[in-house]
Amino acid sequence: MKKNKKNKNKKNATINENFNSSMNLFSLLAGYFLLVLIFFSIFQFLNVKNTLGLVQILSIIVPIIIYLFRNVDNKKSKIYVIVVYLFLLLILPFIYNKTYDLTVDGNSYHKTAIAFIKNGWNPIYETSRHFQKNNSNVVKIDKSDKMDLWVEHYPKATWIIAAVIYNMTGNIESGKCITLILSIMLFIITYNLLRKILDKKWSMIISLVAVLNPIVLVQIFTYYVDGIMGILFLMEILLLFLVNPTEKTNKILWMCLISICTIFTNIKYTGLLCSGVIAATFYFYWLIKYRKDIDYLRIVKRLTLNFTIVFSIAIFLVGANSYVKNTIDHKNPLYPIVGKDKVDIITTMQPKSFENKNMFENYFISLFSKTENVSYGSKEPTLKLPIKVYWSEVEELYAADTRIGGFGPLYALVFILTIPVFIYLVVKILRKKKCVSKYIFLPIIAILLSSLLIKEIWWARYVPQLYLFQVGTLVLLIYMRKYTKSKINNAVTLVILVAISLNLLPFGYIKYNELNGFKTITKDINTMKNMKNLKLKLGGMSDLYGYFYTLNDNGVKYTVKNNIKDKNLRYMYSWRIGVEVDE
Repeated sequence: MKKNKKNKNKKNATINENFNSSMNLFSLLAGYFLLVLIFFSIFQFLNVKNTLGLVQILSIIVPIIIYLFRNVDNKKSKIYVIVVYLFLLLILPFIYNKTYDLTVDGNSYHKTAIAFIKNGWNPIYETSRHFQKNNSNVVKIDKSDKMDLWVEHYPKATWIIAAVIYNMTGNIESGKCITLILSIMLFIITYNLLRKILDKKWSMIISLVAVLNPIVLVQIFTYYVDGIMGILFLMEILLLFLVNPTEKTNKILWMCLISICTIFTNIKYTGLLCSGVIAATFYFYWLIKYRKDIDYLRIVKRLTLNFTIVFSIAIFLVGANSYVKNTIDHKNPLYPIVGKDKVDIITTMQPKSFENKNMFENYFISLFSKTENVSYGSKEPTLKLPIKVYWSEVEELYAADTRIGGFGPLYALVFILTIPVFIYLVVKILRKKKCVSKYIFLPIIAILLSSLLIKEIWWARYVPQLYLFQVGTLVLLIYMRKYTKSKINNAVTLVILVAISLNLLPFGYIKYNELNGFKTITKDINTMKNMKNLKLKLGGMSDLYGYFYTLNDNGVKYTVKNNIKDKNLRYMYSWRIGVEVDE
């Protein structure tokens, strides 16, 4: 009896030590991201030039210093944590140099904004048009392009972080590592929280499933931010579950919340919506829950102050170059997406039939249709059996923003399997243990409310949080084993896990092909560096300036020539660049 108790205590001590070490790595990375954004914003307000190198150095070193002086972890654990931390921030970006963002959005406004910031653009005081006139290091935006509309007015968190990384590596492709770093952070916090209620194996499996959100997978090598939205959505919820309003403010925990909410709020306008919805859901839950507490007034003051600090930093400091500036210049913080002078970016992207249907009809049509990019006036979505997969659907996953069936060819099957099981388990578990209701209902409210407010729920990349219902179903299935060990539960768990895995398989296949494609592009670029008289032609859209930065950063010399005949093209990629070689 005593031996079993001793073993149990030893096991719990090991779990707690691992929890502390990995969560300290999480905190270090969160601190880095927050400091990059704060230091950049401060220098931006002061209008101090050429500070990105200093921002990077301070943002990496300060969290390490704080960590070393805190009485946490043993010496061996600290060394391990710091080594991993430095690898992710100093080595991983250079690895990403050999990956290539081949997307339209990535090579139009994303890379353009990143390159402008890296080369000294201050979005608070200067328009992008004025900046490019006085800077020879950036590719000039053609007067006919409206790219400055997005570059100047959109939130800029990932652009700022990517620019700091770009300044370190000298390669514009390196900043895409942000998505992978945040994915690792999500795995850390998900695993550690699940470990409190589940065994090691299932905590590992479910954490991996949570990280492998289809939207994250399709965008892992791009500058798209929708996958990051899905990562931050779950991360904010999990961090808020760690908050105990009756206790003194945990400074490290709230620092992590400031970091995550600041990035979330400043990656796109719907990020502000989602982060705000999650925070409001927990805030009002706590106000109701502790309304009879003797220290209620103190709890309200503490929560209100903490959330005010979080979103003040996010909106008024880091978000000053978008939310505040837009309000001053256009009387609209969400310009140009919302308001009387808004720009419609959806109508031409959606199937024509969606204009006359409500959001729920469009969602279910998209859910039960073939995975494909259907735009206005091209064709209509094609309904199919949820269990059937067409090869054309797999090929559509090369796109980072597939419009119809964007969660994958078998996601409808996963949906059919998980939703009834999820509802059944919620009812079953609440009958046995009502005290866990907050862990179920708070995420549900945040997910559903944010999705309904976004409206374009038919387009998967706009609602990556909907994938959390499938993750939640697995959590409930395994948690239910505490109360009943049935073969039915095991069978249902296996079926759902296999279905999710089969749906993710095409994404893995595409990523494998992309990695092989990157090797080919790297080889061709190395060949081009040694060639003379290279003439470059952009095919399709003419505003994909990001490709020029990719070649420039790799030392390729060329001249732009738009009248190259196809028969003279030596290299042609999906990245819409044709290269002619004069020999």
